[in-house]
Amino acid sequence: MILSKEKLGALVEQVKISGALFAAPAVDGGQVVMKSVNVADEISFDYVITANSAKEYLFPQTETIAVVEIEKNKVKLSAVEPDAPETVLFGVRPCDAAAFASLRSVFTWDFIDESYTKREDKSIVLSVACTKGDEGCFCTSVGLKPDTTDGSDLQLKETTDGGSFVVEALTDKGKEFVKKFSDVFDDGSADTKAIFTPDEIPGGVDIEKIKERLADPAHYADPVWPELARKCFGCGACTFSCPTCHCFDITDEGDVFSTERKKNWDACQIDNFTLHASGHNPRDTQTKRWRNRFMCKFHIYPKKFTTKGCVGCGRCVRVCPVRLDITEVMAEFSK
Repeated sequence: MILSKEKLGALVEQVKISGALFAAPAVDGGQVVMKSVNVADEISFDYVITANSAKEYLFPQTETIAVVEIEKNKVKLSAVEPDAPETVLFGVRPCDAAAFASLRSVFTWDFIDESYTKREDKSIVLSVACTKGDEGCFCTSVGLKPDTTDGSDLQLKETTDGGSFVVEALTDKGKEFVKKFSDVFDDGSADTKAIFTPDEIPGGVDIEKIKERLADPAHYADPVWPELARKCFGCGACTFSCPTCHCFDITDEGDVFSTERKKNWDACQIDNFTLHASGHNPRDTQTKRWRNRFMCKFHIYPKKFTTKGCVGCGRCVRVCPVRLDITEVMAEFSK
C-alpha cells in the first residue's frame, strides 16, 4: 500500500474526528520531539530520532493511581483508572517500537499493570524505517535493524521521490487501522530509499561475550568499572531518555486530609534510588550505580526476558553531558 504525504493531513483529521490522539515527530523548543499534533503541517520528517521516546504515551512520567481522603471517623481510598485514550503513534523509529515489547515484558511479568497494558492495547504504532542516522545509532549491535518490524503494527518506508511511504501492515491491529481509514491508503508499490546502516563500533561488539562476562560475579571487582564510569555524576539523563527503562517509585502527595498516590519515573543513577530506611545504601558510589545500569541492560534483563534490555537507539549517548558512551563499555566487555 501507499500513504501519500499529501493524504497525511486527511489521516490526522480523521483520527482526531474519531476521538483518538495523534502523536508524531514535531519541532518543539528547537528539537524534534514526539508530541500530540492537530494537523499534518506540524509533523517533521527531518529527524534521526525524536529527543524523547514514545514510551511516555504508554508509561507516563507521572500519573495518579489512587486518591486518599480523610473524613470524619473514616479513611476513603479510591483507585484512579488510567487515562487510556485511543492513540496513534506515527513516525516512531523501529528501535523505539521494539522497546514496547520490552516494557510489556516487565509490566506483565509477575503482575498485570493495567496502567501500561490498557494504554498499549489502545495504541497503534506506525513506525518509519530509518534512511539516515548518526554516530549515536547502534541498533545493529544489539541484534536489531533500522527497519526492524518488532513492535510495529504498520511499518512505513519512504519512497525515493520523498513524497510517499510504502506501507506494510504487520498485525491484525494494523490491518484494521488500514481498513478503518481505507480512503487514505492507496493500493500499489514504489521504490524506497536505501535503509541506513550504522557504522561498526570500533573494537567490535559481541553481545554473547558481554553476557558471559557479566554472568561471572568476578566482574564486580573489575578495575575497568571505575575507569569507565569515572565521568558519570548521576544526572539520570540516560535513564529518563531511554525507551526501555521502566523503574518507578510510588509517592503520596497532598495534605493531611487529601492525598494523591502517584507513580513517577525513577532512575537507578540517582544516589537515593537504593537508599534503605536504615540509611544503608548498597550502591553508595556512582561506579556501582553505573555498573548496575549496564548489567540491567545486558545481563539482568536478558536473563529474565526474551525481549531487549537495550534497543540501540543511542539517546543515552546523545544526552550525556559528559559524553559517557555505552558503546565503549560494550566494546570493552566484548574482549
